[in-house]
Amino acid sequence: MRRALRVPRGLIAFVVLAALAAACRSREPAEPSNPPPAPAAPPKPTYEGIDVAGGGSISGQVFFTGTRPQLAPRPVTKDYATCGHRPKPPEELLIGPGGALRNVVVTIEAIRQGKRIAPPSTPPTLDQLKCDYIPHVQALVAGTTLDILNSDEILHNVHGYLNGKESLFNLAMPLKGQKNSKQLARPGVVQLQCDAGHTWMRAYIVVVENPYFAVSDASGHFALTDVPAGNHQLKAWHE
Repeated sequence: MRRALRVPRGLIAFVVLAALAAACRSREPAEPSNPPPAPAAPPKPTYEGIDVAGGGSISGQVFFTGTRPQLAPRPVTKDYATCGHRPKPPEELLIGPGGALRNVVVTIEAIRQGKRIAPPSTPPTLDQLKCDYIPHVQALVAGTTLDILNSDEILHNVHGYLNGKESLFNLAMPLKGQKNSKQLARPGVVQLQCDAGHTWMRAYIVVVENPYFAVSDASGHFALTDVPAGNHQLKAWHE
């Protein structure tokens, strides 16, 4: 004999709601057992400027020794009225009397503390004059703004590569007297070339992390001042 089981409607609703609540709880994401990692601290600067009391100086002279290579002149292939009709002398190895070597960038390597970095009294410049970059080699502290000028009446282009690979900027400069400014934020060697057909135009900017740098002059001399006491290692760069 079959008997129907009668359950009050309120109880059915309660059972259904309880089942739904249990299902919803089972689908809630579980809380992570480990808390999320704290944000990373900002990187510490690699160089700290301090007051240097009784600092010394490091000076010297750079010479080229050995057999001098025979370097080919730089042929001029266009815009002769501005650039000239004759090949330009090579720039990559400028040797003076007695073997004095010009355009060597001398720095103190891996120094962590020293004199404060002061902004240059006049903004450093790179000029384009008679289809040459002037100066051919210079050095700057990272973060310095470079003024790029065009003193010629023809179209020039300044394409800068960091360490010969990464393109930093590519500036077309068609007007005489035009000026563009670029901040060089990262250390490394910036190689400059003209993409407007002046393939002989080259220049280099060595961007460093500290204020201890110098470029050897025509007699090969360089000098670093306000150097804190201690043992220091010099590094020389030449193209």
